[in-house]
Amino acid sequence: MDTATPQQTGSASLTIEKLAEDQIVCLRFSGHVDESFDGKKISQAIKAQTLILDMGSIARISSFGLREWSDFIRTVEKTVKNIYLIECTPKVVDQLNMVANFAGKGLVYSFYAPYRCDFCDLDRQILFQVDRDRDAVRNNRPPEQPCEVCGNPEYLDEDPATFFSYLAKQPEIEIPSDVATFLSSKLGYSVSEAPRRIQVEKHVDARSTYLKLAGNLDGSFPREKIAEGLEGTIVIDVAGIGGIDPAGAAEWRGLIAMVGPFVERIYLLGCPPAFLERLARREDLGEDVEVLSFSMPYACNTCSTTVGKAIDVGEHYEILKFATPPEMKCDDCKSQTTCVASETLLSQLPALPQPTATNELRKFIKEAQQQQRRERAVAAATAAQAQKTPVGVPGYVTALLSVSTLAVLGLVAYLGYERYLGEDDVAAGAAGDPGAQEPDLTEHRPDWITTGAPGTAYCSDLINRLVCVGVSEYRPDRQEARVEANRAAKEELANEVGLKIEGDRFRDIRELYASARRDAVVAVSDAQVDDQDYAEALERRREGRATVSRALEQTGGAAVPGQPTDWYWEEYEPRDEDEDAEYLVFSRFDVSMDGLRNLVERYDDVVEVGGSTVLTAFPSLGWSHPELEAGAVVTEAGGVLSRAGVQAHDIVVEVDGEPVRSARDLAEALRRAGGSPQIEALRPGGDRIESGG
Repeated sequence: MDTATPQQTGSASLTIEKLAEDQIVCLRFSGHVDESFDGKKISQAIKAQTLILDMGSIARISSFGLREWSDFIRTVEKTVKNIYLIECTPKVVDQLNMVANFAGKGLVYSFYAPYRCDFCDLDRQILFQVDRDRDAVRNNRPPEQPCEVCGNPEYLDEDPATFFSYLAKQPEIEIPSDVATFLSSKLGYSVSEAPRRIQVEKHVDARSTYLKLAGNLDGSFPREKIAEGLEGTIVIDVAGIGGIDPAGAAEWRGLIAMVGPFVERIYLLGCPPAFLERLARREDLGEDVEVLSFSMPYACNTCSTTVGKAIDVGEHYEILKFATPPEMKCDDCKSQTTCVASETLLSQLPALPQPTATNELRKFIKEAQQQQRRERAVAAATAAQAQKTPVGVPGYVTALLSVSTLAVLGLVAYLGYERYLGEDDVAAGAAGDPGAQEPDLTEHRPDWITTGAPGTAYCSDLINRLVCVGVSEYRPDRQEARVEANRAAKEELANEVGLKIEGDRFRDIRELYASARRDAVVAVSDAQVDDQDYAEALERRREGRATVSRALEQTGGAAVPGQPTDWYWEEYEPRDEDEDAEYLVFSRFDVSMDGLRNLVERYDDVVEVGGSTVLTAFPSLGWSHPELEAGAVVTEAGGVLSRAGVQAHDIVVEVDGEPVRSARDLAEALRRAGGSPQIEALRPGGDRIESGG
C-alpha cells in the first residue's frame, strides 16, 4: 500500500479537469459535488471508449449532488465501454456502500482508507489498490501501519466489514496496458510497483527519423539504445512522457549530448508541461534542438473542465515570445477558455526558438503519425475476416476453455473435457438461423483478445503480470491451430524477456537472433498471398516459433507456464464447397512478476567456466539455430573451451555425449569431464561442430 493524502481544494465549488488521449478520457474532480454539478451535460461531452474518474479531491457529496451524479453515471455508461474509479476518498467509499449503482458499471481501482494513531492523536489516509490488496479487503483484515511520527501501529478508523462491504464484492479488476500507460504518462499515477519502462516507436524515411516515446523518464531510460544509429533530422514525440525524476532528466540530457554530433537537428513534439519546465530551458535546447509543439492547461468556466491544449510554436510564436499564452476555445461548448499554466511554464515561453521546420518535414511528421496509427489499427483489426464468412449462430461457432474451469470440474482428463465441451458447443452453434445477421465477433471474444489478425502475437504488461497472446493462422484442424497459437504466444514471451534483459553481455546475444527474427516476421507481410514465397514465409515463421517455444520450455524452468491460462477458438465456413471449415485459435499465457524476474535472471546469469564466460542459451537463438533445444552460449572463449575449438557466440549443446541445458550445467559437465572433453556446439552460421581438447 502507498501512503498519500488526497489534494484538498480551498473552495467548496466543484472543478473538473479533463485529460484525453485517443479513446481514453479522465475527469479529475475537486471540491463539493452539489446541485451545481450538471451531470448530463458533462456526460454528453465524453467521446471515448474508456473513462477514468479521479475522485481523490472530492470533499463532499450533497443529496442534490448525488442526484446529479446518478444522472451522470446513467448517461455516460451508455456511451463508454469501460469506467474506472481511482483514488476514491472515504466520502466516496461511503457512497459506494450506501447508494445502489453509484459507480454504475464502473470498477474501483484504488481508494483511501482512514487510519488513526492514538499515541499521536493523528489521522491520515492510506491508499489501497484493489488488485494488490485484494486479500486484505475481502477478508476484512486491513493491516496495521506504522505511524510516521512515533512508529507505533496505526489502525483502520472504521469497521472493516462495513467500510469494505462494496469493495469486497467487486469483481476482480485488470487495468489494460493502454489505460496503465495513460495513468502513468498523463497523471503521474503509479499503476505498478515497478517503474514503467519507456516504449519507443520509430519511423524512418530518407534523411528523417520520427521517434514516439511513452513512459516514465527515470534512471532506466535506455539512451544508448535510442541513440544508436541516429542521424539526419530527428523528430521526437514526447507527448507520452509521464513522470520525470532527476536521474531520468540526466539520462535525457545525456541522449541529446550523445546524438548531437551526428544529427543535423532535433525537433521536439507534444512536450507536456512538466517536460517543458524541466527539459526545454534554453540551456537544455542548445543550438540544435527546437520545440515544435507543447501542451498547456486551459480552463473552461462554462463546462467547469480543464483540458490540455496543443500549442504550435510556429503558429503562435509572435505571442509566445512575450510570455503570453494564445487564446483558445473549449472543444465542447466553444466558449473562451483561460490558460491556467504555472508561472514557471509561462516564463519559459520567450526562450523557445522560432522553429525552422520546413513544410516537407511537417509533411513527414504527419505521414509518420498516420503510419503509426495505421499500424496500431492493423494490430487491432481482424485481418482477412472480410473474405471469410463465420458459421453458427448466426454464422460462427465459439468455445472457451480455461484452466481454472478445468480445475473446478476435475472430473475428466484434460483432453477428454476439451473434446466433450467443444463438440457440444459446435452442435449447438450450428443449429442457428443461417439467415440471421452476421455478428460482431468483437462483442463475443474475451476482453483479453485485442486483435484477430491471424499469425500475430503480442504481450501486455499489466499490473501484476505479463500477458502474452498468440493467434494461429486459419487451419483446417483445431488442435493444430491451437498448437500454433500456443507457440506464437510462447515465442513472443521469450522475445519480451529478451527485451527486459539489460546486461552488457546479453546485448551481443540479442544481436545474434534479432535480425533473423525480424527477417522471418517481415517476410510474411512482404510476400504476396498468392505467391509461393508466402507459403514459404509462413512455414519459416511457424518453424521458428516452434523452435523458440520448445527451447523456452526446456530452459525456462517452472516460470514458463505449461498450459495456457485461457484459450478461445472460432470456426469459419469454407469459401468453396470442396474446402473444409477452418479454425482460428487464440491462446493466452500469464506470467507473474516473480516469474518474469526469474526468467530475466536465468538468462542474464553470467557463469565463468575455466577461463570462459557463458550464458544459458536464450530461446530466441532458435531463429538462427533451427536445431537448438538447449545449451550454453559462449560470450568469451578461453581455457578448455578455447582449446576445444569453441569460439565466442558458439552454443555448447553436449559435453562427452551428455546434453547441456544451461550455463551452470555446462560448468558442472566440464568439471566432471576433466581436461579433454568432447564438445559439440552450434556455430552462428548454423554449422554443428564436434571437437576434443
